[in-house]
Amino acid sequence: MPDTDGPGGTITDLRVQENDADRVSVFVGGEFAFGVHKDVVVKHRLTTGQTLTPEDREAVLADEATVQAKQTALDYLAYKPRTETEVRRKLRETDTPAPVIEDVVARMRELGYLDDEAYAHDYAHNRFSNKGYGPVRIRRELVERGVDRPLADRAVDDLFADADAQGAAREHAEKYWPRIADEDDPRRQKQKLHDYLRRRGFTADTIYRLLDEFVGRR
Repeated sequence: MPDTDGPGGTITDLRVQENDADRVSVFVGGEFAFGVHKDVVVKHRLTTGQTLTPEDREAVLADEATVQAKQTALDYLAYKPRTETEVRRKLRETDTPAPVIEDVVARMRELGYLDDEAYAHDYAHNRFSNKGYGPVRIRRELVERGVDRPLADRAVDDLFADADAQGAAREHAEKYWPRIADEDDPRRQKQKLHDYLRRRGFTADTIYRLLDEFVGRR
């Protein structure tokens, strides 16, 4: 984060940085003082000969912190969809002040880059389509990623209003069964199959419907 504790003084030079044309080096009293985004220069009308008070400097660097945080958030979101909680966590890793984090999250939400409800529905659909996971696991994963429980519940309930959880559980059981088919003790078979399906997120009701169907078969 920029150092906001420096003194004020007179701006003696403004130079576009060689490695990044969007950033400007600000010199105060003939020495490099700090670098800012060109938008911050425009917003504060920074010019050579301008006198910066300590309060001016603090305001400039506060806006620079916001610009940096927005770029961090955009870069993070460019890789794949994220939740608001994940973006907040990412920004905290860069020591971004809490008020700046909330401003940036609000802006990302306004721009449509953050939408936890849409994220929850898309995530639930993808995890079921690609992995065949059950509602318990998908709900837990959503909450772990910072989706509010009511949103997670709604996304999972909407998905499994149409999705065939029983069929998905049966597919998992069929794939797992050869690993335990030679088990001599039916109780151990049942426990292993139960635990396997539970790890994949199926409800007890769904699991118990399958146990008698599989356990004991050869």
